Amino acid sequence: MKSIVLTLTALAMLNVASANADRLCQTARAAAEQFAATKGWQADVRCRSSSGVTVATDATLQALAPPQDAPLRSGPTTWAVRVQAPNAAAYVQRVPLTVAWSTPAWVSRHDLSPGGLLQDGDVEVQSRRWPDGMPVTPAQEDARPVGRLRQAVRAGEFVTAAQLLPSDALVRGDHVTAVLTEGAMEVRMPAQLLASARVGERARVQVQGRPIALEGRLADAQTVKVDSE
Repeated sequence: MKSIVLTLTALAMLNVASANADRLCQTARAAAEQFAATKGWQADVRCRSSSGVTVATDATLQALAPPQDAPLRSGPTTWAVRVQAPNAAAYVQRVPLTVAWSTPAWVSRHDLSPGGLLQDGDVEVQSRRWPDGMPVTPAQEDARPVGRLRQAVRAGEFVTAAQLLPSDALVRGDHVTAVLTEGAMEVRMPAQLLASARVGERARVQVQGRPIALEGRLADAQTVKVDSE
């Protein structure tokens, strides 16, 4: 009889702990969904296991706003919930969630080549779910992305600032003139950039007919001043 009572007591305690964990889950989940709704986004939120975490049955729970200095990302995350129990110090519990954020995003309308300068008809705004791990950067209709692509982008893929170089930057493969000064003589040779660079920055080039790459400074959009030996 005693063992039955102990078993029932243990089950009751487990049920209480589970109910408390559910309270944390529901508070965090509702906060994430409400945060998305206020911005016109969507959030598919699921709670992950928080085994061993309990709160007092009479505790008040308050979800906190996400930190503004860290970008949101789809995938596993945590949401801070403030726990205040009577006659006890308040503390913050981080509740494990899995969140899939969907927002308006800039998307490529067709295949784009690396180094290409974005044009007006290259991108459009679509409501999309952000891939896990990618920083969520919602599109703004009046702020179309501009610049040159660091890499190829396929039709339907995201186009974000992280994929772009400034419009005046040069990229790997761009044709330039390598200028080598030897005494009073200046030698000009056709070359190609080996890595992205902006005017004023260091650059490496491959000169046609030379097996060894040369280094220097990108003097302007067409010229690399090669270091003197």
